Amino acid sequence: MKNMDHPRYPTGEFERDYLAWYDRNFRNPGRPFDPTLLVALAREQWTDRPELAASFARCTREWPRNQLYSYFMSPMERPTKWRFATNLFLAHPTLGTLLVDVMTDQSIGGIEYLDRVMERHISVAEWKATGLRSIAHATAKLNTN
Repeated sequence: MKNMDHPRYPTGEFERDYLAWYDRNFRNPGRPFDPTLLVALAREQWTDRPELAASFARCTREWPRNQLYSYFMSPMERPTKWRFATNLFLAHPTLGTLLVDVMTDQSIGGIEYLDRVMERHISVAEWKATGLRSIAHATAKLNTN
């Protein structure tokens, strides 16, 4: 007897629903993505990290998580290749400030659209200043004696 003919699910409805869910989340081919502008911006803004511009050039498919974040690694790759190293800011002329997830192998894991997160434009300089103030504020609260 095949699973699709199981008496509890005579039409195979459960299996079809499960396989649709599985394929949607894990075998999703993503959608085409043109990294040309991100490559140019990375070359211009990260002059000390030319390998990251080359990494962006390989980001030809994206897997949007939601309106705030897009992955450049397929769901099948993430469990084995997601080895986070650092975040870098990138100023984009139309998307605003992006936070780029860089992996230990220098690949790009994804981007967060910070202007969408904040619901307003916020520059890279402002993000850096805010981050430094947050770190200083948090450190000042620690009892270091």
